[in-house]
Amino acid sequence: MKKLAIILLIILFSIQGSPKSFPAADLILLNGKILTMDNRNPVTSSIVIVGDKIQYTGDDAGSLKFRDKHSKVIDLKGRTVIPGLHDAHLHFEAGSDLISNRLDLRFLNKEQILEKIKEAIKISPEGALIKAYSYNHAYFKNKKFPDRYDLDKVAPANPVIITRVDGHSIWVNSTTLKKAGISEETPDPRGGELLRFNDKSPTGILKENAELLVKNVKGPKMVIPGSSKENKLLTGIRYANKLGLTSVTTQGSLKLMEQLNELDRSGNLSLRFNLWISPAEMERCVEKGIKFRSGSDKVKISFVKVFADGSLGSVSAAFFKPYTNNPKTSGILIHPVEELDELISNAHKNGFQTGVHAIGNRGVHLVLDAVEKAQKKFGMKGLRHRIEHTQFITNEDLIRFNKLKMIPSMQPTHCTTDLLVVEERIGKERAGQGYRWNSFKKEGVMLAFGTDWPVEPLDPRRGLYSSIERRNIENGFPENGWFPDEQIDLIDSIKYYTLGAAYASFNEERIGSIESGKLADLTIFDGDLDKIIEKDKKSILKVKIYKIILNGKIVNTSGKI
Repeated sequence: MKKLAIILLIILFSIQGSPKSFPAADLILLNGKILTMDNRNPVTSSIVIVGDKIQYTGDDAGSLKFRDKHSKVIDLKGRTVIPGLHDAHLHFEAGSDLISNRLDLRFLNKEQILEKIKEAIKISPEGALIKAYSYNHAYFKNKKFPDRYDLDKVAPANPVIITRVDGHSIWVNSTTLKKAGISEETPDPRGGELLRFNDKSPTGILKENAELLVKNVKGPKMVIPGSSKENKLLTGIRYANKLGLTSVTTQGSLKLMEQLNELDRSGNLSLRFNLWISPAEMERCVEKGIKFRSGSDKVKISFVKVFADGSLGSVSAAFFKPYTNNPKTSGILIHPVEELDELISNAHKNGFQTGVHAIGNRGVHLVLDAVEKAQKKFGMKGLRHRIEHTQFITNEDLIRFNKLKMIPSMQPTHCTTDLLVVEERIGKERAGQGYRWNSFKKEGVMLAFGTDWPVEPLDPRRGLYSSIERRNIENGFPENGWFPDEQIDLIDSIKYYTLGAAYASFNEERIGSIESGKLADLTIFDGDLDKIIEKDKKSILKVKIYKIILNGKIVNTSGKI
């Protein structure tokens, strides 16, 4: 009956046309389940788009008042529409490069990794540099760091460099160490560490700044099966669109800004970019008069990225107390405290938001201290400073976010990947301080969700599932969720992937919710999400993206709009 009523309404308004008091719609979406993220009108069925903006949200009959003979009308047939998905933290260039030029080792055990390295050597030039990414020793039988001798078995002559899934350590073989001149006499660099055997010789695991010791190791380019020679950025943009993304906040530079603007001029930019920059690049921006949030409609300068500590996976996140499984270390501070304070203070003074990488509870604490000092010295400035990851935080520090007007930028899949090793590394008590989405929600703190791609897969559906279930996606552990009190519902998870991400990037007046006057950026799922997850929440991982809309235009599968 409902479908028949919609057809009759369309016929009626086709005959009558649009009253002059209503602007003619370019696109009308009918009969949907539209989750607006607008508290005044949270769920509706129809959207009217005029030009690049949303003109109206409401019932189907109200939308058809805007229809004329040129309007495109889509019957959504109950599909779910949300504001365009916005990944609030990723490394877009690195991800695009990795899917084009490196071996993906995600979710593989040690034996599978060695076999993949062996096969790559077979098809590559002699002595080729073998580069791979996303190994995770949590999937190894003993869950321990591997060493160079493991790689030497399959790569005795080729240099091999493999980035751990978190990006905070690398695994190399003996050939790589030799080419880089690394031996037992090589000291640990500041902010980095070489893991060593009992005889002080390097194991082949290089953490944090120690990774830079092999940056000049070279060799013929390896061959990646099925790799493409097309523009890597276009490959990444199309990939993001297919996963439902319309915006990203990513590591960037002024050079990347120009490359993206060139794609926009050629009509190939079907994704909004907020580019974070390094402290050094911020200084160049200040010299050139380029301010925070400068840029075009689709490409803007975002925050200044600073590092406080390392990662849990690489045992380099900074905690107040030593690791349970490694009492010799409490993690690594990338900068001395005074230097961290200065980096944040300088950005704040110059009117730039900061996004500071901090994972351990001490790392998070030091960032909060640094922001508080900067605000006392230069005033609040309304900069919404961010802590990227915010994985472990004490109760005392959690309540400071509202006082300091700060944003936790978090990645839900870090929780469901890391839960396999967290308690072993830091114990159950500190594990309870981790990934505290519901605690932040209760404090009224706005979160921003992302993936940290390529550390984790770019797919936002994995983040939605992780935040509502807190179970490892690959093995379903634990059955009732890990510290389930920190689970949030689907609406809140979507909110943090849309409105929260927009707020964190100062875009909430333009995007992030479905409201009249905002830009028409939409993600449409091929089904009713509530019904899809009613029996099995894991079903959300398989629901397809029906369409995405950017600036009121439907983005096709090639990324063109």
